[in-house]
Amino acid sequence: MFLKLEDLENRSMVTEFLLLGFSVPSEVKEALFAAFLLVYLLTLLGNLLITALIVISTNLHTPMYFFLFNVSCLDIGSASFTVPRMLVGLLVARNYIPFKECIAQVFGFAFLGVTEVFLLTAMCYDRYVAICLPLSYSVIMSGRFCILLLTISLLAGFLMSLVYTLQASRLPFCGDTVIDNFVCDFPNLLKLACADPLANQILLFALTGSVALITFLVIITSYVHIIRVILKIPSTEGRRKVFSTCSAHLVVLAMFYGTGAATHLKPSSISLGHEKLASLFYTVFAPMLNPIIYSLRNEEVKKAARKVMHRRQRAL
Repeated sequence: MFLKLEDLENRSMVTEFLLLGFSVPSEVKEALFAAFLLVYLLTLLGNLLITALIVISTNLHTPMYFFLFNVSCLDIGSASFTVPRMLVGLLVARNYIPFKECIAQVFGFAFLGVTEVFLLTAMCYDRYVAICLPLSYSVIMSGRFCILLLTISLLAGFLMSLVYTLQASRLPFCGDTVIDNFVCDFPNLLKLACADPLANQILLFALTGSVALITFLVIITSYVHIIRVILKIPSTEGRRKVFSTCSAHLVVLAMFYGTGAATHLKPSSISLGHEKLASLFYTVFAPMLNPIIYSLRNEEVKKAARKVMHRRQRAL
């Protein structure tokens, strides 16, 4: 945790890191560049459409879509923090990232990820209140309470990212500055540090694990109650309609927790064969898929989209 003077001198010599990215032939890199550029554009388009639809459609001015609006904004930020740098790496022979930009990526990556997991948990609690306590829904999920949940999510993301950023900026690097990934985050920097990483590994595991545990317990508890209520509904059609309001959220949660755990909830000394693939899905594909999932599996969103399109056709 504390650095010696010579460690600080060595660290001060590190001005950049080399992101290895994808070790593939140049013609494959060109194809990957086109593919990831398309993914990035689809991510921006999909999330911007979701946010615009929520703003325009008054029937989507509910707590659920208030949280979804903010999740879409975070997905835009998450993709923008990683994909442009990755695209640069596919165009140049050696993708060097300045030390300050790397630390900024650490901050942004942690802030956006932690904030999103708290917002997804808030969406889960919203579904619990809507299904299990429908008569009290408007009282519990008031505008003030929704703002409070958003504030807590942003504050938790900021505080955790601040801790990661401060620790990353203090790490001593004594020569090896090659990151075998396309993103600069705290676990990858820990692998390069020439000091004993145990204290930072414990800190990383404790903070990430505590956030994962707290949010996971809220999610599991909420869905246990939701499933109990759904099973009491006598008709199959009624159970299907109620469950359909949660299905998109469940799919997004499974993607987020699965890839996030594979990326962060392991000691940095252990290298998983699919770690880069998990990071790729977590930072690139998930932000693109989220608006698609919420659009295809949500009748309210599809209905609002049809109304907007119908109004535009009438205006023309």
